[in-house]
Amino acid sequence: MIEKEKVLSDAPKVLNSDNNPWEVTVEGDSIIGTWKWMDARFFTEGGISDEDKEFTFTVTLKDNGKWKEVDSTSSKISSIRKHNGKLSFSKDISFSKGKTYQKSISFGIGQDKESGKVGIVESRLDTSIIKKSIRDYLKQCGWKKAGLFG
Repeated sequence: MIEKEKVLSDAPKVLNSDNNPWEVTVEGDSIIGTWKWMDARFFTEGGISDEDKEFTFTVTLKDNGKWKEVDSTSSKISSIRKHNGKLSFSKDISFSKGKTYQKSISFGIGQDKESGKVGIVESRLDTSIIKKSIRDYLKQCGWKKAGLFG
């Protein structure tokens, strides 16, 4: 088994790639994979909405050669609409934490806020991909997923 400090220090070098739509960072004893899978402005006939959605997979290494993991998702949607000559504003914020599996494909006419490109905006999320990548790395380092009681 590779020691915890080496596993943590090597994680970003091993797991980050220009081909991956997520980024891995390390904070304390945790490897954090963050996938900002939606950051776009959508245009509809009656208004505009900004959508920002993120999935985070956090793996915390214990001193016994095992890890614990938790998922979290956040979503922020702000909208401006015009209906019957009146403007309305809305904002929806949601957050969840626990164990989850999500697979999503979204698209629409809008602007990708990262690139500034206007046109068809598409975003994809498959939580199993980021989880598998991090879990495989830890298994290769000789670590095991902790059971229900640690």
